[in-house]
Amino acid sequence: MNIFSSVAKLHLESHKDLEKASVLHVLEDTKVAKVFMPAVGPNGADMNVLVKAGDPVLVGTKLAVRKDMYVPMYSPVSGTVAGIELVYHPGLSRPANHIVILNDGKNTRLPDALKVIDPETATKDEIVAAIKEAGIVGMGGAGFPTFIKYQGVKNIEYVLINGVECEPFLTTDFLSMQLEAKEMIQGAMLLKKACDAKEVVIAFKVHKNAVKEALDACISCHPGVRYVEVPDVYPMGWEKALIKQVFNRTYEKLPAEAGVIVNNTQTAVAVYRALVKGEVLTHRLVCVSGDGVKNNGNVLVPLGTLAREVVEFMGGYAEEEVVLLPGGPMTAKAAEEDGFPIQPAIGGLTILKNKIHHEVPCLRCGNCTMHCPAFLQPVEIMDALERKDEARLAKLNTMKCVECGLCATVCPSKIDVSENVKRAKRYLKFAQAKAAAKK
Repeated sequence: MNIFSSVAKLHLESHKDLEKASVLHVLEDTKVAKVFMPAVGPNGADMNVLVKAGDPVLVGTKLAVRKDMYVPMYSPVSGTVAGIELVYHPGLSRPANHIVILNDGKNTRLPDALKVIDPETATKDEIVAAIKEAGIVGMGGAGFPTFIKYQGVKNIEYVLINGVECEPFLTTDFLSMQLEAKEMIQGAMLLKKACDAKEVVIAFKVHKNAVKEALDACISCHPGVRYVEVPDVYPMGWEKALIKQVFNRTYEKLPAEAGVIVNNTQTAVAVYRALVKGEVLTHRLVCVSGDGVKNNGNVLVPLGTLAREVVEFMGGYAEEEVVLLPGGPMTAKAAEEDGFPIQPAIGGLTILKNKIHHEVPCLRCGNCTMHCPAFLQPVEIMDALERKDEARLAKLNTMKCVECGLCATVCPSKIDVSENVKRAKRYLKFAQAKAAAKK
């Protein structure tokens, strides 16, 4: 069976009100008294903190640098460092150290926080180095350091700008492509030069006429850039599915094997602003959506703003008990609290009413296997996990699960198949690490 056949995809109810999504709400900096910037990487790795309590900071002051790889983090506001506090980190599902900055509301910028480059004369190595120094990470959800995708790559033909946004509810890319089309294209051209690609391709879903109009207004000025509309199915935004759809190419581990590098639309915007305007990333578009919040919409907020403040700005919760997902409903894990800060990889706060689903025993219907875009056997993986059969889990390619959540969505027994497979991945990873340590 071809894993990219239609059986491995599903049209989902979008829950995207495009009329509301086209309106930009702005949470003013002056309304955010404190911002919280993580002193750990998204993988839990410690950072070298470069400031201390009492230090004055400006917009663009370097606050910390990851220890496992060079990814600097800059202050999104001006003010004073209050100290280090333990704050809930949704990516780690636990509290972690955060740098707390008291915002003075003046938005005073550090002159020359980033060195600008000339897009016409800069070499590809200079572009990659500038992206690295800007600390830009993927803004589509993964938060992977952008410079690593371009460092030392060869034989790249295409830069693919991913604006598919295939999860229900989320619409920040939809709005960004309307408001920032020119900057996105200019950032994509820098990425194209960084890897000697021959073309930039911008992908988004069908029926997004506002996006088409915005791109048509400026794309003719940029030869080597085109856009393509893709089917409204899930998980079309997954890199493997998207590359297969757009270029009819496959790969084993990384898109570069297929001659493609993939970046989110807002990552491209951040590249342009950092490299050409010398601006560090200070704000993030966040889609607040779902039946558990009073008002839905896209809101621009300072990085480090607590999620609860964003929700309050959008009218507050619709009910006392809700499920808060930092991201989309298919892939995000429910947050234990709403006191976590918005970071570059958090583009959505999906808030749903708390509905109880009653599981029944597995029917062995095969729906999860038929719809898995990675061509796995989720039920077999769950059985192997229950038996703690490490060899079987490895043979079933458990680690190839992309955690798209489609298996749980199609399960008629209402089993949280996706979460069980995630548990199997964690178990296998730990078991393999333990075995390697004994050698």
